[in-house]
Amino acid sequence: MRQQYSGDGYAIQKEIVDVLLEEQPDISAEDIVEAGGGIVAVILEVKDRRRFNLKSLSRDLVRAGGRGVHVAAISFHTARGRTWRVVPLAYLRELAEGMHDMKQQLRLEAALRGNG
Repeated sequence: MRQQYSGDGYAIQKEIVDVLLEEQPDISAEDIVEAGGGIVAVILEVKDRRRFNLKSLSRDLVRAGGRGVHVAAISFHTARGRTWRVVPLAYLRELAEGMHDMKQQLRLEAALRGNG
C-alpha cells in the first residue's frame, strides 16, 4: 500500500500498521495504540533537515491523511543511527502548520525591522 508524497528534505508514505510493525522492530504495537491506533499509518522520513519545507510538508500531511489514518511514524537519522518516533497524525499536522506560521512571522518581523 505504498502511496508516496515527497518534498524537499522528506518523503511521506502510507503503510498498513501490521506491515509497518513487521518491517520496523523499533516500533511497538503499544506505540501505535498510544498515538491513536488505526489500520493505516503515515510514515514521514526526514532526509535532509536543512532543506525541510514546512509548507509542503503540511500540505502533504493533509493529502496523506484520511479515514483510518490516525498515526504518524517519523524516521530520522541521529548520531546513533536511525530513530523512530510515533505520534498522533493530528499533532504532527498542527506542529508543521505552527512552525510554518512562526517562520513566516519571523520573516515579517525581520522585514519590518529592516525598514524601520
